[in-house]
Amino acid sequence: MELSLSIASFPLDAETAGEMERLIDGEPEQCRTLLQNELWQKPFAKGFAVLAYTDSGELVACAAAADLVGLHHYEWSAFVSPDYRRLGLATALADGVQHSLVQRGAESELAAFTEHSASDSWLEGLGYHCTFQELQFEAQPLSTYQLAETVEIIPYEEQYSRELVDLLRAAFDESVLPVLEHNLEDTERHVYLMRQEGQLVATATLSNEDQALWVTALAVSPDTQRSGYGQAFLKWARHLAHQKKLARVLVEVETENVAWPVYEKAGFTKISTISYWQPAVQ
Repeated sequence: MELSLSIASFPLDAETAGEMERLIDGEPEQCRTLLQNELWQKPFAKGFAVLAYTDSGELVACAAAADLVGLHHYEWSAFVSPDYRRLGLATALADGVQHSLVQRGAESELAAFTEHSASDSWLEGLGYHCTFQELQFEAQPLSTYQLAETVEIIPYEEQYSRELVDLLRAAFDESVLPVLEHNLEDTERHVYLMRQEGQLVATATLSNEDQALWVTALAVSPDTQRSGYGQAFLKWARHLAHQKKLARVLVEVETENVAWPVYEKAGFTKISTISYWQPAVQ
């Protein structure tokens, strides 16, 4: 059997996107998320797919890479149909990704895969090393929830720009600022601010994907940590998901983040661990 590779840039045409959807149909939701399925057909998306076809035209493997915040930093993942996993297709996909990254002038890359001994060994064999891991949590929408009387959560307004930047710098570091800029420019991402008696105490970015509400860039002011604001924000997000008639709420947090137990207290359950890998030389 002969196999051939092709590369398609985002946004993908409807036929290619449909083939990829059929290929991963029935796989865990994390597979779709890691392959950036929400970006495949978005007109503003920067990225590409590497596609492996049989000589009869059947798609049997694919990889997808996306420049998520427009800084020439790509995250990619891959999937091979179980019947074709002993043919070296995964390595061929990785080679295709590398070729396309060079063509696009990528400055850095991360390979994102669910933690698994087989994929871990494969990536190590390609010369990658795991740089960090994230825990993915899930919660069901909350039918009722009421914030404290002195607390409000409002959509971002430009008048709060300086406060927001100061909070994010204190909670993370300067590297979070390009992410904030991207979140504010992306019309499908919505930055929210939690204020307590007029003071900004927390923020998060929310987006809808595949009937799920994603909570990202959650940050609580270091001056007000351990006051329950993070837990309150998460419960409020669960209630918002209920109002939007979404099926679940998802969030990812680095394993080194000591605050991750807050998610469990807010009713979230760990569903997977995602490992992020970089080439040994980058």
